[in-house]
Amino acid sequence: MPRPKQTAEEREAMRERILEAAHELLMEQGPEALSTRAIADRLGVSHMVLYTYFENHDALSYALRMRLREEREASRAEALRQAETGDVAAVMRSALAHYATMAREHPALYTFLWVQPISPGGAWQEQPHRPYQGNIQYLAQLAQLGMARGVFVERDPLLAAGVAFATVHAPFLFYYSGRLTDADLRDRLSAEALDLAMRYLMCDK
Repeated sequence: MPRPKQTAEEREAMRERILEAAHELLMEQGPEALSTRAIADRLGVSHMVLYTYFENHDALSYALRMRLREEREASRAEALRQAETGDVAAVMRSALAHYATMAREHPALYTFLWVQPISPGGAWQEQPHRPYQGNIQYLAQLAQLGMARGVFVERDPLLAAGVAFATVHAPFLFYYSGRLTDADLRDRLSAEALDLAMRYLMCDK
């Protein structure tokens, strides 16, 4: 007897269960644990079931990345509200420092989002720079607020955001890609990078 057809709500609920299981595995064991079999085992289903909800492993990884980034939208909106009426430089510093905090406290998550290579094709091919652009646009909004108040130097907000973003990420990209192996040096470089990014935004030198 054929299985009854799922409703849209049931399909969406199962997709969320799969993504939640993938998120748990990611946080516990790192990106290398995100196989369809491991996710299916955690759910107690056949790994073929996952292909009913996601075209392939890359599509599942893409959906997980989007889910994780969407969770950041609410906190970004609140930060922008604070920046509109408060200390925009403090909000910018906190926003930039967030990447370093995530890298230290949740290395598996950071590696998944920023270090692990992304397979060509699929959903990423349609919007290959979306993760970068989403972060840069947020930082550019903060930069523009600071420029309007004379707190930050007048320059292209997107360029300013990109330079600050790249500066604070560099020590962790080197570390988690294996080019830098000393965690103490990584953290010292990170502290300097954050100060350097803020000086770049606030001083025209």
